[in-house]
Amino acid sequence: KPIGLMKGAFKTPTLRDITLTAPYFHDGSAATLMDVVNHYETGGSVKTNLSPNMKALQLTPAEKNDLVAFMKALTTPPQAFTLPVIPPNNF
Repeated sequence: KPIGLMKGAFKTPTLRDITLTAPYFHDGSAATLMDVVNHYETGGSVKTNLSPNMKALQLTPAEKNDLVAFMKALTTPPQAFTLPVIPPNNF
């Protein structure tokens, strides 16, 4: 049973390969990484159980673009994969 500030909290996933996991947020309400940054630019959604540490980011447009570029840099190119050769049944 959730208690205190953890009530309504969500487990935070890794940022690795973040561009491959859209849409974002637990409810899929942000289609792009810039949508996510813009959401936090305003301080997030107003909720009764929102941490008092959640404050508006107050980023410049260049800083927002840099933040999105950083998150995109955390995505690795897909690795080439070939199916293994299965030996014949009489092996």
